[in-house]
Amino acid sequence: MCTVYEFWLSYNNNAERLQLPVNPSELSIGNGSQNETHSISRLGEITILQDPTLKTFDFSSFFPLFYAPFCSYKNIPKPWEAVQTIERWKKSGKPIRFIVTKTPINYAVSIEDFPYRENEDVGTIYFDLSLKEYPFINVRTITQSKNGKKAEVSKKAQRQNPKPATPKTYKVKQGQSLWIIAQKYLGSGARFKEIANLNGIKAPYIIHPNQTLKMPEKKG
Repeated sequence: MCTVYEFWLSYNNNAERLQLPVNPSELSIGNGSQNETHSISRLGEITILQDPTLKTFDFSSFFPLFYAPFCSYKNIPKPWEAVQTIERWKKSGKPIRFIVTKTPINYAVSIEDFPYRENEDVGTIYFDLSLKEYPFINVRTITQSKNGKKAEVSKKAQRQNPKPATPKTYKVKQGQSLWIIAQKYLGSGARFKEIANLNGIKAPYIIHPNQTLKMPEKKG
């Protein structure tokens, strides 16, 4: 079955990857805010704008025991092996990456909840997955000398993956698009046309696994 979108989960900078064998019928994305509303005498109601909350992603699907025409690809994982993989990622306390190809969805996320079950279809595992956007932050630390007179302020990176160096060429991996490659290596998916122009790729910008692409320089 040829599907328009591919749902991917990856762990440890793509050291481990899992494509969902059956695309969810619905993807719920939460993108709220923490705005506060107050009533002030003689002024009426005012709203204090706050930073937006982190995005959330919720969907349901299943790991079938056997391949069927509704699957996104043929070599589907064994249901319990796929479940154990996601559980292991969740217990690690580290973020994973959630990607939906041909969309702007490409986020580092934490696995918030992963309930699963067997129904009457023995061997097939049904699951719900709740993900939350994972922010990478820098924390300032203060180091004080032994005599207590001098203090040195430094920045220590926490929960931050190193930015990958821009390669001169790049070999396309399964499930990737020009937008995803530009987002990962150039810092912005909007630069996908630079890669396309450099390699003579025209709309609809189709690329294939193991294809070698020339890469533009990363800005900034």
